[in-house]
Amino acid sequence: MAFIRNDAGSLVPPFGGEAFPWIGGDAQTLRHFLRRDAPAPPPSREVLLDLDDGDRLLAAFHPARGNGKAGKTGKAGNVASRGCIIAVHGLNGCMDAQHILWLIEPALAAGFSLLRVNMRGAGPGRPLARGTYNAGAGADLIPFIDAAARLYPDAPLFMMAHSLGGTAALNMILDYPAEAQRLRGLVTIGTPLDMAASAARFHAPRNRLYIRYMLAGLKRIAATMPDIDPALFRAAMAARSIVEFDDHVTARLAGYGDGDAYYAGTSVHRRLQDATIPVLVLQGSNDPWIPDQPALAQAVFSRPVAPPAGSAVAGGNVQVVVTRGGGHVGFHDRLLNWHIRATLSWCTALADKADQVVLAS
Repeated sequence: MAFIRNDAGSLVPPFGGEAFPWIGGDAQTLRHFLRRDAPAPPPSREVLLDLDDGDRLLAAFHPARGNGKAGKTGKAGNVASRGCIIAVHGLNGCMDAQHILWLIEPALAAGFSLLRVNMRGAGPGRPLARGTYNAGAGADLIPFIDAAARLYPDAPLFMMAHSLGGTAALNMILDYPAEAQRLRGLVTIGTPLDMAASAARFHAPRNRLYIRYMLAGLKRIAATMPDIDPALFRAAMAARSIVEFDDHVTARLAGYGDGDAYYAGTSVHRRLQDATIPVLVLQGSNDPWIPDQPALAQAVFSRPVAPPAGSAVAGGNVQVVVTRGGGHVGFHDRLLNWHIRATLSWCTALADKADQVVLAS
């Protein structure tokens, strides 16, 4: 079987199973890290966004190539787009992460435009911000929705968020439902729904090399934060695990008293069904970082492909798909990157549904 659970039915293509030599959760997780063979990004338009606190956000925009609507243009003078996908990276990532670069060509070929974003202080956006991001930084994603809407006023907007970026995106749509209504849908890939459970799984003894690598990345971010409190800097450099780093650094920067409060405050597994827009949760059963149980435990409702335009109905909007295998943001079958194909198929279905609603009105 390709799936352990598939609420999306035919809206997503079958997962072909783990392809040799990328067999097992670790191989699936590490494939892009080891190969680093994502195509170089085509030319893009730089997008700079000013935040109220003086920090700035950086993104790269790729306009659509057209999808059967060639010759037509939107209000901004762009080739008509099936939709604009806002691509959000995970922890220690940025808009140039391998899984983001692999998304560009398939998205453009499918008729979508793409906005590759850096969360606050990430990657090439580090010099532009004093702060950094965390699982609860959903508010920082709203300016990217604003930017995408300006770049393509007529196109439906989607967000595709990876790993911890998915947690931030889910917190955004749950905490800011009015802003969430501007998105046609949200796809999360290998996302921690229960932060405490994810921290426990990540810190299994078998993951010590992952812990060392990710912790080093977090320390590099802390080391490049301008005006960081000296006590926080010392705590960051002294941390021996992600849990310890979150307890003494991430939680404080996010406004929580300690790591337990941060994990509890940013977890979404108990309120995910309050989502008022369509959400697709993609999770691998053998993800070595993120447990699949919080996704599998989500209630099953009768889910429409897309709610009526302008509606905001809680429940029935969340579709969970758990693949048999796939690792963490891996999903490498013989066609590679199944999660990208699944995301584009799902977004296309919602975009086409929206077009039918418009034509019928």
